[in-house]
Amino acid sequence: MIIQRIFAVLYMLAGIAKLFPQFEDVVAELKVAAIANQGTWYEGVSVWIGAHAQFVNLLVGAILFISGLVLLINPPWTKWVIYGQLLMMAVFVTLLHRSQPQVVPLDVVFALAALYMLRVQSRRTPRARTFPTRDFSVHQPASDQPARTTRPQSGDSYDVVIIGGGVAGLTAASEFDQERVLVVEKSASLGGNARYEQYQGLKHPVGGVCFQEPLPDSEMMYILKKIGMDKMYRSNAEDTLVFFDTMLLMRCLGEIVVGFLKQPAYLLKPSVWGLTGQLFLNAIIGKPYVSSAKQLGDPTFAELYRFLDRFAPGTRLYPQVPWTEESGWPREEMELLDNTSLYTYLFEPEKLAGFPQHLRPPVSLGKLVENAVRVALRVECSDLHDISAYAGLYFLIGYLRGNLMTLPGGNGGFSAGLCGYLDKKENVTMITDSTLEHISQLADDHAELQLMVGGQSVQINTRQVIWAVQKTEIVKHLPALPKSQLDAIQTICYEDYYLASVLLSKPVLSHSFGGYMIEPENASANEPYHWCKPGTCLVANWMDSANKSEVGVLSLLMPTTRPERKGRDATGKFRALQKQTYFEISKLLTNIGMSPDVIEDIKIWHWSGGLVTSVKGHQSRGIFNAAGEPFKCIHFANQDSIGIGNIEGAIFSGLKASKTVKQRLHSSVSHQTVAEDSLAEAVL
Repeated sequence: MIIQRIFAVLYMLAGIAKLFPQFEDVVAELKVAAIANQGTWYEGVSVWIGAHAQFVNLLVGAILFISGLVLLINPPWTKWVIYGQLLMMAVFVTLLHRSQPQVVPLDVVFALAALYMLRVQSRRTPRARTFPTRDFSVHQPASDQPARTTRPQSGDSYDVVIIGGGVAGLTAASEFDQERVLVVEKSASLGGNARYEQYQGLKHPVGGVCFQEPLPDSEMMYILKKIGMDKMYRSNAEDTLVFFDTMLLMRCLGEIVVGFLKQPAYLLKPSVWGLTGQLFLNAIIGKPYVSSAKQLGDPTFAELYRFLDRFAPGTRLYPQVPWTEESGWPREEMELLDNTSLYTYLFEPEKLAGFPQHLRPPVSLGKLVENAVRVALRVECSDLHDISAYAGLYFLIGYLRGNLMTLPGGNGGFSAGLCGYLDKKENVTMITDSTLEHISQLADDHAELQLMVGGQSVQINTRQVIWAVQKTEIVKHLPALPKSQLDAIQTICYEDYYLASVLLSKPVLSHSFGGYMIEPENASANEPYHWCKPGTCLVANWMDSANKSEVGVLSLLMPTTRPERKGRDATGKFRALQKQTYFEISKLLTNIGMSPDVIEDIKIWHWSGGLVTSVKGHQSRGIFNAAGEPFKCIHFANQDSIGIGNIEGAIFSGLKASKTVKQRLHSSVSHQTVAEDSLAEAVL
């Protein structure tokens, strides 16, 4: 700011000097220039200015003084004044360089100062603000979520009780048509981490946001069709932006050039050259991000994409999770990848001497690709050095190479659809604000449960139980679980994550799904509440395109929250996290030419243990299979039965558990029928 203030004073003095010909006779200079510029392409402009030299002199003096005053006051729109100064300097150098060559070095000094001031303006910290929301938000039930008034009574009996009303539990409940089912949810609304809220009618997610493009025969498509939502989701295939850190792109320029030279057809696209110009301009003036359509990065990522296509869904090498003997992968190859970090696998080729040729990645993956992979993993709170190559490939295939889908309200729209479907089933009862207090008389075909429902203790009976919440929660109820199962449960890594909803007074990026923000690895080293950035630009207006509200919502996803990772766990630090959210969104908005004043409020949700991460060795050791083994009449359905913290894992586990339970119930009925027939024969 010192340099800006110095030049502010110089501009103001230069403006005043225009009133005193003894200091600078601009009128005479302009007339001499008109003569010197004869025969040039700008002769007409120069002659006109010379003819109106007195007026132009006064106008330029006023502009110089006012622009200097703006530099001194430094309002948010100062950068546009600096752009105007650069334009004015370019005009006067063009007009005066023939008659007064000394103007060139003088204006070069002022131009360099202007560029420096633009860099400062691009990095300026927005003024601190206070927002209406002062603490982590508590989700309120959506208005279109079913509100059941039926409550279980002591002595009631059910065929199945499902503990947990998240996506896994709701999916399991949807599979029962005849059995009497009770779904028990501890919070005030159903949906687990897949929920949404509304801002002036605009649906926006407060937990999970998107899912992978479902294959026609996938579990996800099966459920979407069942609840009538298979035509409602939208794809990000053509609408994803990528915000690259400007200086990271500059450092990786060689990697980018090589990628485009390998695919020269891209060099014929005007958008490629526009992006190149944007990059160099941003590097000069200090704008933090260069934005582009995701497709423009394809040449740089082509080698990685070709490699990932070997493992595409439907191929023998698709890395199903959890791994089973039927998955198509030989155990020895799965163990090889699962005991190797994804970082070593993709970026340390010298350590892969023992790998079979068909599993070896290309050796030419560069730093930009590494940062993109790192960001894609952070969406699921996974770390490039921690996650196994086997589980990491699963993520990259779905989240980097594949297309992502979303519904209005994100994954909350999906859970709302499930709730609507279940609300029509007379055999299913769903209760909220209820908890399991105690399990007694546990057998293979019977359990007695004590629930706390609306502050009242209720004793119920059930033939089977589906545990659809974190397995760590059941340990206190079932200390008699086998030691191997207890050990497996304790080994599972659960991650907290946070989601911020930035409420805006007008739509922003409303024609885009959103995008990744790719930054250097150490970008947040000195900022303990720095968001990890993937999903910063997830846009509610794009997800809920049918809504015509003149407001907007941007979602920031998931800072890494393991305590050992640079102190990023922000539990109890709401104001610090909200402040950092404001700074980062302001930086983004300024980068796209919008004022941070459009930010109305910032809400943040904290999901404790909301994601499961699969680290090295978990798949090969069978951690998730061992943790999810049924115990007597209790069956497990949750992402921690799969080892992947996404909605697909929750659906898969819910369907798997319901299938097993139905088989148990059918087997129990068959055995009972046989026993009754035997008794009848004995009596006869």
